[in-house]
Amino acid sequence: MEREQRILAERERIQKGGPDHEKIKKLGKLFVRDRLKLYFDGEEPFYETGLFANANKEKLPADGVVTGTGKIEDRLIFFMASDYTVKAGSMGTYHSEKILRIQQAAMRGKRPIVYMIDSSGGRIDEAGGYHVEKYSGGRIWYNHSLLSGRVPQIAVLYGPCFAGTAYMPVFSDFNIMVDKTSGMAIASPRMVQMATGQKVDIEELGGATMHASKSGSADFVAKSEEDAAKIVKKLLSYLPDSFDAKPPVYPVVEPTRDPKEIDSIIPKEPNRAYDVRKLIESVVDGDSFFEVKANYAKELVTGFARLNGKTVGVVANQPMQKGGAIFPESSDKGAKFVWTCDAYNIPLLYLCDTPGFMVGTKVEQEGILRRGRNFIFASSSANVPKMCVIVRKAYGAGIYAMAGPAYEPDTTIALPSAEIAIMGPEAAINAVYYNKIQAVEDPEERAELVNKLREEYKAGYDIVKLSSELVVDDLIVPCELRKELISRYETFENKDYPLPEKKHSTILS
Repeated sequence: MEREQRILAERERIQKGGPDHEKIKKLGKLFVRDRLKLYFDGEEPFYETGLFANANKEKLPADGVVTGTGKIEDRLIFFMASDYTVKAGSMGTYHSEKILRIQQAAMRGKRPIVYMIDSSGGRIDEAGGYHVEKYSGGRIWYNHSLLSGRVPQIAVLYGPCFAGTAYMPVFSDFNIMVDKTSGMAIASPRMVQMATGQKVDIEELGGATMHASKSGSADFVAKSEEDAAKIVKKLLSYLPDSFDAKPPVYPVVEPTRDPKEIDSIIPKEPNRAYDVRKLIESVVDGDSFFEVKANYAKELVTGFARLNGKTVGVVANQPMQKGGAIFPESSDKGAKFVWTCDAYNIPLLYLCDTPGFMVGTKVEQEGILRRGRNFIFASSSANVPKMCVIVRKAYGAGIYAMAGPAYEPDTTIALPSAEIAIMGPEAAINAVYYNKIQAVEDPEERAELVNKLREEYKAGYDIVKLSSELVVDDLIVPCELRKELISRYETFENKDYPLPEKKHSTILS
């Protein structure tokens, strides 16, 4: 009994955390063990491991990090959660080893891992060599790399994270930042000022809004800690446990919008804007669309949805933003999302309505060719079931990135509004007939010639003509799109399409 009481008392002491409880209250943050209650069924971890790390040091209970497993909606996941009451959640030798061990457990156990990060970074007073030793702190990102594509990795940031701890979220598949309290950057504002002379606060340097809208390093911004937990739970509902498991299946829900609305949603004019989300809502199960990176590169919409109760990844051009053209940022966004879906056996649905890749000096300097290549590479390499729907415009190389006919979709479906061409009619006739048009001096005659040439050019890509030439597999009426997609995804559920044998590609998406 005495031995047992000693251990129980020690456990109770450790679970109370460190001395800085007042500090987290002032910052408006939850104590780590209260935070965990937001996540797990029964409000407790399934089990905790490494509780007694550094138990001989009273000021370092559990060495500032809680690790273990928990059940979220009856699914087991691995987790690590920083304890900010212990030296501001900083990473020491045993702290790092606990993270390494839980990563390795996730690798072996083949279940998702959630990183709840609230850490000021590495402990300066333990800065001997633990950050570079073979089996210590620096190995965390090696483990991240090995876990990548094996099991889903989700990071949640609760406070400012710099240097090493800022890499943990960007190495994860998904990054959630809590608004106003979280931030991430290579160096703190103070270090930035010392190195560059630049005065900047954490919000401008690496706040949630900046990373969600400008850098693209945040996938979701949570309004609160409670909201962050809800986002993690929702995200996991679309994801499998590992690369060789299937995503969860849910009861079928009829779409939010009637599929009969689709024809009225898509304008007759090829350049008129509309919100592609309305089209998505007319196709997928009701209230199932969950947008990823909603505030970044808005000309491309990416997100998870359910179709007939099963997860699909949606990649859709957004004509409401920049005409749906593909920019360097949207290339990155599309490539990352497609690559992630393919890693976790999530079928892809492409909704193509784009004038193609953006042109001009600015985008060339920003690497449109290289970054556009990544999007095309990801779509080419993805061998999950994938469907391409030509909604309206499919001009130039835009259709390559959107998994057009040459990029091995299992089906290319065209709607009556579809247009497939190397470029739009205005650009085409000016490129080919510029001198001929300029030679006509009379304005009325010139306008008549332009109209005639435009109609001749458009006749060449008439969608009925292209369907008759089997450029697309099928031409369907819009109200049947949902039904057609459900049938085709079911047909290809057992898809087996191995890629050519090699070690790996030389293209990084």
